[in-house]
Amino acid sequence: MAPAVPPVGGERTARRRRSLPPWWPVVVPVVMVLVGAWLYRWVDEDAFIDFRVVHNLLAGHGPVFNVGERVEVDSDPLWVATLAVVHGATPFFSLAWTSVVLGLVCTAGGFAAGGLAVVRLGASRGEGTVLPLGLLVASAVAGLWEFATSGLEMSMVFLWLGCSYLLLVRFEARRKGAVGLAVVAGLGALVRPELVLGAAVLLATVVVLVVARERPGRRFRTAAVAVVSGLAAPVAYELFRAAYYALLEPSTGLAKAAAASWWSQGIVYLGNLVGPYLLWIPAALAVPLVAGRAATWWRAGDRAGVLVLVTPLAVGALDVLYIVRLGGDYMHARLLLPGLFALCLPVYAVTRQLRTWLAVPVAGIAVWAVVCAGWLRFHPPHLTRLGLQTVFISNERDSWVSATGRAHPVTAADYARALSGQAGAVLSAAARSVPPGRQELVVVTDPFAPIDTSRALPARSPLPFSLAVNLPAIGVIGYLAGPRVYVYDEFSLANPIGSHTVVTHRARPGHEKYVGPSWMLGRFGLAGATSVPGGPSPAEVAAAREALGCDPLAAYLRAITAPWTPGRALSDLGAAWGFTRMRFSADPTVAVHQLCGHRASRPWGG
Repeated sequence: MAPAVPPVGGERTARRRRSLPPWWPVVVPVVMVLVGAWLYRWVDEDAFIDFRVVHNLLAGHGPVFNVGERVEVDSDPLWVATLAVVHGATPFFSLAWTSVVLGLVCTAGGFAAGGLAVVRLGASRGEGTVLPLGLLVASAVAGLWEFATSGLEMSMVFLWLGCSYLLLVRFEARRKGAVGLAVVAGLGALVRPELVLGAAVLLATVVVLVVARERPGRRFRTAAVAVVSGLAAPVAYELFRAAYYALLEPSTGLAKAAAASWWSQGIVYLGNLVGPYLLWIPAALAVPLVAGRAATWWRAGDRAGVLVLVTPLAVGALDVLYIVRLGGDYMHARLLLPGLFALCLPVYAVTRQLRTWLAVPVAGIAVWAVVCAGWLRFHPPHLTRLGLQTVFISNERDSWVSATGRAHPVTAADYARALSGQAGAVLSAAARSVPPGRQELVVVTDPFAPIDTSRALPARSPLPFSLAVNLPAIGVIGYLAGPRVYVYDEFSLANPIGSHTVVTHRARPGHEKYVGPSWMLGRFGLAGATSVPGGPSPAEVAAAREALGCDPLAAYLRAITAPWTPGRALSDLGAAWGFTRMRFSADPTVAVHQLCGHRASRPWGG
């Protein structure tokens, strides 16, 4: 019998299918997220904190916010280091625009790596063409678009998660590459501090796979090498942190009370992400796809495949749980984006499932993605009264678009029309007008009014500043003010004093450790010349000055302002644990009793 001749159209279709690379569906979420990120391009005000650190680093002052004071104000050292390297190589290009381009590249790389991971995972099981539906979900969320180019580290988070998962899938399939995977996984703690939880899950998965597959004589050695390799970078940086900053965690972690819990506000923050985008719809539709695949593989005895499939789910769930416990953030979506991306990674379908009832959830997710990308947005409620510590969740991009009058505020020049931009220029000019050899203080008593530098007070400090000023926002202002201005951060992110105070009441997430200018006047002001209308009382300033002279606070300030020599590095390394645990009241009249009542009772570094 002669073989049947396929129809011409069918032959052409089959040839077309064979000509398409197996990764072609990955292009869809990559293009969608890049288009969304470009349409929402901007740089957040907080990113200028990192930019100031980058400029100080490249100028030879070290990775510091205020020159002469070693305070780790960035919680994303790998992102800051990358910005510094790229900007150092391309100084002719705007640092703000460098961050935007780098954000686009990292975001695209993260989505592409995550997509290739599920393509390889499906291909290794002979499942056919993979449709990365989870990445399609992530790429449709406008909240994610906003932080892909915000100048912050979130794009690097996507890159780390995507690459880690790709390396995990590759390791499971080829049984090689445990060390490379472990090294990349360990870098998570240097991208964002809480990613240490995800890194631990990834390293645990590596150990389980090694123990299950290596020969008995090699199991322990291979697993040990992988774990040591994964811990090398974070441990090395932790030693540097202790020796350089005299702390075991970044100042931002202390300022935001990262070990505290506020479950009720965290649940509100989670709902603030899920609700506007109706994320419960794709979440429900994804359950049969992931659960069905895991059940099928488990029945087939593919335990390793199930482990690899659920690992990003564990990473994402743990990250979301931590953020909810912490109380979330004041920026819409931001801190939940790592968890969202990780939870989306293993959600995929294959083309042959389109001929089964699973076509329903696949179609549902596709329709939801179109609706979400086109219409679903977060619109914060209008607040009639807004204070510095009002508890609310903002759409930061929309707020700064409104404040600057720019559709895409990126550079410092774009922020010039905002109050913060104007204040930064005023402070820079005031600092330049201070005669050489003199130092001055500007005390701000109304944060919502223009800064008046005409009533500057005399100051004295070994730190190399011309002008010191207390500010409730330090990003654009600090960047434009320049290195000659010491920025006293009233919300403690860059404040070595305020970051060690205790939280007495719940307020705006991340902005609960408010310290007024009394500590600045006590530290830098001249005795008898610290009176400011509407400012702190003489008693508060006097108490702050006395408290600043008592250990452990005095020892800590000496540790981070003294020249960094090998001896100082060793001393700070030994004292870091005690300095990290140091706590006292933000009220100097209370703190003076807490700090000065036990001068000789504890051996502090310094």
